[in-house]
Amino acid sequence: MKEAFELLQRDGKIPKASVPTALRAAGLNPSEEKIKEIMVTATDIDMAGYETLVAKHDDKMDTAEAVKEAFRVFDKDMDGTVSVAEFRHIMTTMGEKYHEEEFRDLIQGFEDNGVIHYEKFVDKMLAPFTEHGGTEDGN
Repeated sequence: MKEAFELLQRDGKIPKASVPTALRAAGLNPSEEKIKEIMVTATDIDMAGYETLVAKHDDKMDTAEAVKEAFRVFDKDMDGTVSVAEFRHIMTTMGEKYHEEEFRDLIQGFEDNGVIHYEKFVDKMLAPFTEHGGTEDGN
């Protein structure tokens, strides 16, 4: 992100007109509608403002919560778990269907007495997409 800032900045700030380019340079892909919305309040931004703007509009940050919300539909006891049997049924019969062996590989290490703790599962599965090259603690 620092490299993108350095390329686009003038006198220590990214000009308002370059904000859409700056977001794309950070790996984001905002829709034209989102760009229009951002530009209404956009100003020239310094590095801290750029980091804040990117974090605010990084849809990847919302992905884990959206996936967890989908799991909650199947969490009958609202205890953060789904049954392995129900998850197997979903994964082998709906959408892009997994074979049994693929399913077993997917849940390996996450099954606990016939249930999957889906928050840990989702966090681990999506970690490569949400860490942005850093470690979990941000360093």
